[in-house]
Amino acid sequence: MMLELHNVTIGELISSLSLTVNDGQLLTVVGSEGSGKTTLLRAILGFIPVDKGHISIDGELLTTRSAVWFRRQMAYVPQHLSLPEGYKGLGSWDAQTPDERYLQLLRKAVEAGKSLLLVDEPSQPLQAESESAVDELLLAAVQRGTTVLAINSRIQQNQVKL
Repeated sequence: MMLELHNVTIGELISSLSLTVNDGQLLTVVGSEGSGKTTLLRAILGFIPVDKGHISIDGELLTTRSAVWFRRQMAYVPQHLSLPEGYKGLGSWDAQTPDERYLQLLRKAVEAGKSLLLVDEPSQPLQAESESAVDELLLAAVQRGTTVLAINSRIQQNQVKL
């Protein structure tokens, strides 16, 4: 699944951003806190509108009407990890460390086999061994042909700075 942004502007955070992530490619986004990284992912998910420019997926424009369909083709790992109280679908969630929770969600997202994987950085720093596991999972997804857009400053190739 090819993801393209053409001169996208979102509020004061993102101005005239253009990028392309081809099928089976990993693009990492870096930037300081508050630079718009999470906002960018939310726009690609269709949760917030772009002020100027457009987002397309496989050549089709992302609109408020098409966003629901496109989200079915995506897996998303959010920055803030929480589940509704009483949710039992992810085992012993409450007993897990933040690193374990993040890795579990990322594994599930990769295993879902969706065409597009959007991965936000966790809200707190990961331990070194967890960082390595994240990088390995992202690269494994790409090797399977998944298009990946990740907020990740450790993977240096194919990086966009906000």
